[in-house]
Amino acid sequence: MTDPARVYHLALRDVHASLGATFAVHTGWSLPERYGDFAAEHTAIRGHAALVDRSQRSRFIVSGTDALDVLQATFTGHLRELEEGRAMRTVALDDAGRIRDLALVARTGGIAYLVVGEPGQRFETRERLQAAAGPDFDVRIDDRTETTCLLGLAGPAAADVACEHLSDGLPARLQQLHAVTFEFHGFRTLATRTSDLGEDGFEFMLAPPVAQHVIETLRGAGVPLAGTAAQEVARVESCIPAFDPDLAPGLSPAEADLDLLLGIPGGADARILAAVLIESETILDPGTPLLAAGARAGELRSCVRSPALGATLGLAIIASRSALPGIELELAGHRAMVVAKPFYRRRN
Repeated sequence: MTDPARVYHLALRDVHASLGATFAVHTGWSLPERYGDFAAEHTAIRGHAALVDRSQRSRFIVSGTDALDVLQATFTGHLRELEEGRAMRTVALDDAGRIRDLALVARTGGIAYLVVGEPGQRFETRERLQAAAGPDFDVRIDDRTETTCLLGLAGPAAADVACEHLSDGLPARLQQLHAVTFEFHGFRTLATRTSDLGEDGFEFMLAPPVAQHVIETLRGAGVPLAGTAAQEVARVESCIPAFDPDLAPGLSPAEADLDLLLGIPGGADARILAAVLIESETILDPGTPLLAAGARAGELRSCVRSPALGATLGLAIIASRSALPGIELELAGHRAMVVAKPFYRRRN
């Protein structure tokens, strides 16, 4: 877990502050909450493109002839099938089969991998990687979380924006979950075609001065920054779980509804992370109980108010028998209905 006694700051905090950002602490990091009107930032994500600083996410470079063995011992999934230039989503599980980290693993070279994980799980995952490296292993584990930046570009126009304004060296047809290195104004940058906001997108890992230059370039092209408030709404609308707050109580891949998506064993399935539509304009706290016929059926985890949908949306851990779409529940005196995932999906 992240050191609870320390608040971490983004390398470009001063840049964000100069652009009008207000900050709030999430998973141990002080992050830009919004730059003004978060609804406008959310509209940019859904309507065109927005730039987000995701540098709070953990980043490890795992390299060496035994790197794959270390990754196989740390994460679940078909990592041996990962070809150079490709990426895949996976999870780390504890001995009881509960998710301890959500990660994106990209094979950036023949024996080199980038691992991007959840912010609050950075040190636990680093310990797991180090523990998996035997004394005679040829492997190096470099924590790049505080020495690099991770910028995200998300939205239906993300590909057009990236190709027009970032580099001619970025392949116009870079496919989903593919990774490539390219040069931006002479600086080497790693790009992965991915997003967890329900839109097309990219993530760029780069040095802080280069990241600042990217922000300046894209803002000059009319692409706004979006803070965590807009990102959280987009994430929940798309029913994409985050470790904190959705999975921290300890869910199996089946309970997190990730087993089929990731192609991994499901494990326990007595409850599920379900989508609930809440008849309230108030955002409720994680852990708020959900009741079915007066008896506890689960608890709320993520909760946001969507300006685009005009509704309060939640992700909740619910007993499987009470998690079917159409079932009505009570949440802090408000009516809540289980609905099919996701709340939002781009039609094309």
